[in-house]
Amino acid sequence: MTIHLISVGISLVDNLRGGQRLRGADGALAMTIVREKPWEILGTEPAFVSNWLTGALAAEGSSERDPDRARLLAEKTDRIQPHRWPARVSAELDTFDRDPTAKLPLSQDDVAVLVSSDTAPGLAAGLWNAVVLVDGDLGRVRYLSDPAAPIDAARGQALLVRVPGLDAGDQRGFCDAMRGLGSLGHSLRYGVAHPDEAFRCYLSGGFKAAIPYLIGLAEGLRSLADTGPVDAIVLHELTESGPIKLPLRRMAPGLVKQELAGFGADGVRRQAAKNSFLEGYAYEQQDDSTWRLTAFGEGLRALFGHSPEGTGG
Repeated sequence: MTIHLISVGISLVDNLRGGQRLRGADGALAMTIVREKPWEILGTEPAFVSNWLTGALAAEGSSERDPDRARLLAEKTDRIQPHRWPARVSAELDTFDRDPTAKLPLSQDDVAVLVSSDTAPGLAAGLWNAVVLVDGDLGRVRYLSDPAAPIDAARGQALLVRVPGLDAGDQRGFCDAMRGLGSLGHSLRYGVAHPDEAFRCYLSGGFKAAIPYLIGLAEGLRSLADTGPVDAIVLHELTESGPIKLPLRRMAPGLVKQELAGFGADGVRRQAAKNSFLEGYAYEQQDDSTWRLTAFGEGLRALFGHSPEGTGG
């Protein structure tokens, strides 16, 4: 049993829009996909896209479910037949398919978590990657608009998670994204994963600038007490071989919590740490009397469940 954590980019949308990388699909299906334009089903405005996904993918009987959107998505899925798409239609699916520890479609014993930016192309790519992972079964696709929201009944599901700030080009945006990723990792580790269950992080998709932050999430997961094996892999685009396993370090949980203590809700601490092995990584010195959390520090604090000083958590 495995938690598959998949970083989502827009390669699937780009490839479908141009009719590329559909080798293995018959010509009629390729033409249908180009004609149906599945990447346009969500629109272009991020807030509308998120609301659309919530309504279309909410469970039967839920107050959030929009029957019209759910029906439209089901009809579109029937026409474009994602279960027949070749794995090479996206970097995410290609990496998953070549991983000897994974298999398509997603096992009912596993959980796939697709991490997407808060953009229309990213969420569209995440949606259709998720649908392919579960062989076109929309009942196994879920949407989480807030990475800090609790997760339940995720076994056998492909969970698309929107992470605001993941596409940001500035430090503040990445701080927001890492805080969300840390909260997501905490929920997965303590609310979804079985004891000693493996985590497998797929980093071939997504924004390249986000890769160090996703590696940081993987290292944080690996550092949590009593966590099962944690691996991070990428695919070399110019070879036919399997994915490459990335090195991940393990940090002592007690020392991490100790070093992150004392930071307020504003991410600032006004006293030096007893140790400093995370300085320059999780926090940086601002002047003689203040230290500020970096994006990695924000993520680690959320992942390890450490409440900011003064919040009472």
